[in-house]
Amino acid sequence: MAAKDSSFYKPSEGRPQADRLREQEASLRMLLAKAIGTSVAVRAALAAAAVPPGSIALADLERLPLVRKEQLPSAQAQAPPFGGWLGRSVGELRRIFVSPGPIYDPEGHEPDYWGFAPALYAAGFRGGDLVMNTFSYHLTPAGAMFDGALAQLGCVTIPSGVGNLEIQVKTLLDLEVAG
Repeated sequence: MAAKDSSFYKPSEGRPQADRLREQEASLRMLLAKAIGTSVAVRAALAAAAVPPGSIALADLERLPLVRKEQLPSAQAQAPPFGGWLGRSVGELRRIFVSPGPIYDPEGHEPDYWGFAPALYAAGFRGGDLVMNTFSYHLTPAGAMFDGALAQLGCVTIPSGVGNLEIQVKTLLDLEVAG
């Protein structure tokens, strides 16, 4: 959990752009090397775009086709459960969400898996804040996405989900919820 005075900003954000780009390209190459070894869909996308993975640069990402949300149900039906995009075994996941489509969304065990904590920190959330999370916790990922990020910041989450308006208003007033 984060202390009230901790920062979720990376010190590298203040470095010169050329240094950041070098670090990002090195990270991209490392990530792709792993993904190529574990994801059939990543290998196919790189091959179709004629992008050489060993020497890929950030500018090369423009050549890769976007995977649109509406494409996922058919891709996942053809190569269950994640369309060939998952870079680990299903047994290594923490959760599988079901979004409309249906689209199966994997979640790993990493803290703040979805990377929301820096944005919530920038929005002013701090450790010890009481936060009412009104996103659904059933099947879809939004409730858990925010819950994980708030936990990483050290916030106290009230997992209210949707509905029960009267109870939610009373809770907001009784507990002096910050967000």
